[in-house]
Amino acid sequence: MQNLTIDQSVSPGFGAVLPAAAAPERISATDISPFRGCETTFDARFYLASIEMDAWIPRVIAVARAGSTLGVAYAKERKIAGIATGLIYADATLGAMVVAEPAHRERVFEYAVRQLVNRRGFRGLRILVPPAGYEERALERIVASHRLDVRRIRVENHSVLDLASSYESFLAGLGSRTRRNFRYYRRRFETSGEYVAEVSFAEFKSLAMRMLKQSVVGARPSRVDRALRMLSAAGRPILVGLRRHDGEFLSIVGGWYEFDRAVVILQMNNERDYPQSSLSLVARGYLIEGLIAQGVRRLLFWAGAGPPLDRYCHFLPTVRIHLDKPGLVWRMLRGAAAWAGVFFPRPLADIASWIEPGATQGEDSEAA
Repeated sequence: MQNLTIDQSVSPGFGAVLPAAAAPERISATDISPFRGCETTFDARFYLASIEMDAWIPRVIAVARAGSTLGVAYAKERKIAGIATGLIYADATLGAMVVAEPAHRERVFEYAVRQLVNRRGFRGLRILVPPAGYEERALERIVASHRLDVRRIRVENHSVLDLASSYESFLAGLGSRTRRNFRYYRRRFETSGEYVAEVSFAEFKSLAMRMLKQSVVGARPSRVDRALRMLSAAGRPILVGLRRHDGEFLSIVGGWYEFDRAVVILQMNNERDYPQSSLSLVARGYLIEGLIAQGVRRLLFWAGAGPPLDRYCHFLPTVRIHLDKPGLVWRMLRGAAAWAGVFFPRPLADIASWIEPGATQGEDSEAA
């Protein structure tokens, strides 16, 4: 298990509660578990699992007052060829950035971001926040006291599917064609296979690796590897699948439970060998039925749901805020990234957009 570097808070009256290079287990046991409502995504081991260490440097800020821990905040710094770039990323939309009692979250968030902005070598912060939340209030105070270039961009990232009180009620809320497909393809699958509601992580990982070699739908090595690391660290994982009567798995779905919702981060389907089976739809139907039976009323799809369920989802309201250190050279580099992103293929364009959004995106900008 890798160690985390704990940055000290520089806010008056506050200081670090953990020494540098504190172990994740220590953070979890002494600083995270006492906070009410903290679940899977607040665990330091889960946070580490979500980071690709060859591309990011973990940044963790512990905030205390009078020797008492108020909270911990998580972020990460981009690195290229092992060198820190000064560009920091954080995501506050899923409630996973700040670990603190509700009364202290805004304060912990503000002091943590101030620490990041004041870091030596800081160039920019890219942070996802819910609109009109305490995060935006805190960022407004930070902007008022710092010389920063500021840009706000509306983005679509994670999507949420509201579930009904019963599976039949859920189906009734779908369009006629989608509802028919849910029922038809499930009946068709049941003649030759079964739904497995609990797959061990060892078997799930083995199945994912095998499907990865088969180039099945959903098989991107970097994403599969990251998802597996996160699932291995999840406190309440969801590991399910579709299996033929002869033992062959055709589809697997991985995620976890947190708060009042379930999260799906990985689905892999052998559509190549079974193109007429609608495996994704069948697996999701079984999963949704099981979640509803457990009283779960919201299903979040990490980075989007895809068809046909995307028509019934809504994106989690999200604003991406860029805070950049002012300076002619850095502004020119950001401008070049925005211009070049128009001509790049999608993967490179996404990276360029992360540095500076292009004119094609909906945005509001200002300098402060």
